Amino acid sequence: MLSCREVEKMVMPYIDEALGEEELDEFLEHIEDCESCREELEIYYTVSVGLRQLDLGTGVFDITGALEESLDLAWLKVRAVKLRKVVRYAVETLCTTGVLVALILQLRLWQQAGLLR
Repeated sequence: MLSCREVEKMVMPYIDEALGEEELDEFLEHIEDCESCREELEIYYTVSVGLRQLDLGTGVFDITGALEESLDLAWLKVRAVKLRKVVRYAVETLCTTGVLVALILQLRLWQQAGLLR
């Protein structure tokens, strides 16, 4: 589990979408449980997004809603990564099992043909 100090250092990389998959997962879990870090994120997000909107001349007036949407998308990304890992593991396991079964069957065929003793 990350400390508050570590999470505070990750706030701007989160806002800039620069966190890796594992960092993002740990960051989101901490933000979900720690109210002070969540408030810190809200402050930085509000300032950062507000300044970007002023620079671009666009305006989403619901910055808190934009933060919630950003967090929801980040959670979806984390879940997709975890699902992809599980699927990859399952496929690798099935492929390995298939190769072993094919090898065993081939050995039996060679044995029946008298090539192995």
